[in-house]
Amino acid sequence: MTKVTRLSTIPLSIPLDTPKGGSGHPLGPTFLTHCLVKVETDTGVTGYGEISDGWGCEYARVADSIVTEAIARFVVGRDVSQPDSILKVAWAWLRRRQGTTWLVAQAISGVEIALWDAAGKLADRPAYELLGGDGSPVPVYASGNFLSQGDAQVHHGHIKDLLARGVRGAKVRLGASWSKEIDTLKELRKAVGPDIALFIDGNEAFTPKTAMRVSERLAEAGVGFFEEPCPRDDVAGLARLVATSTVPIAYGEHVFGLAGFLQMHEDRVADIWQPDATICGGMAELRRIAAVAAARGIRVCPHSAGTPIALAANLHAVSGAATLGMLEYSGRIDSLVPAFRGGAAIGPDQVAAGALRPPAGPGIGIEPEPDIAERYPYVTPPPLTAMPALYQGSV
Repeated sequence: MTKVTRLSTIPLSIPLDTPKGGSGHPLGPTFLTHCLVKVETDTGVTGYGEISDGWGCEYARVADSIVTEAIARFVVGRDVSQPDSILKVAWAWLRRRQGTTWLVAQAISGVEIALWDAAGKLADRPAYELLGGDGSPVPVYASGNFLSQGDAQVHHGHIKDLLARGVRGAKVRLGASWSKEIDTLKELRKAVGPDIALFIDGNEAFTPKTAMRVSERLAEAGVGFFEEPCPRDDVAGLARLVATSTVPIAYGEHVFGLAGFLQMHEDRVADIWQPDATICGGMAELRRIAAVAAARGIRVCPHSAGTPIALAANLHAVSGAATLGMLEYSGRIDSLVPAFRGGAAIGPDQVAAGALRPPAGPGIGIEPEPDIAERYPYVTPPPLTAMPALYQGSV
């Protein structure tokens, strides 16, 4: 039996590039923070995972406290080859104390991925095999920027290399000036042609009434789904939107565990599920979510907005899923590949016919270079003095 001896995190801050020819992010950050998880064992096998809160991991030191204090007590000393058994106890205990949503669920996700990575290395098998997957290629879509950050040419330039590799979908993001931005979207539609699926991320910016107006305009542009148009907690408003929108509504980036997705289904607030292994509870939990989605005929288009570790974890988790649509593929991955061993396996040049295979392993097949913390030293996010219209559900 190989026992876990230590559980730790690696906080990182990675520069956030401005799109070529465009402007900076609407919220103004110049870097994006991330939080990797490291599992060490008494036989020298090491596993890596990643924690995400949707877009990187904003408060990596807070996540570290949850990992090293609230979760490590259930993991250290246990058999690394049994991730599900280890975390079953943690879920049950934490549910009545720190809770099992938001940052706790996100932290559990990173630990779970690291455990499966170590278990795969110990067994000399890729993680997808241990999870019951088949390693088949996963269709991906190109994840882009806010429409406010440039004209249609800027956005087309950001995604055209992936489209040239057979990728059949792309996503851009909508903000407070949505009417003007949809004009840019329509120009982007002309640039990519009618056969490329375009998706929109609403970042929870809108009221249900505005979201309905937006949805009508998006339908005119042939949009494939409208992601997070309103805050998830407005159940009644979202249910009305889902019932009336001709554009499918997608949620999952801020939904935790199979229970959270089942509740979302009961509330009838989403047509498409978007789980992320670094958020929802880990790779095995994502597979359970995907299996239930298939039983209910729900399309799964997983979210992913982290480092190559996050992307690899999602690839392993959804390979072969029955109702799989497309997995989100961040345009930032290319610049991060050199900082990760095995990262080239999920670089843009490995996308073929619009799809990407999970790394062959063992484990998840990707780990950080030993000097990654020195390459990308962690910087505490600066104070926010005012909250913009984005994320507020008030537009």
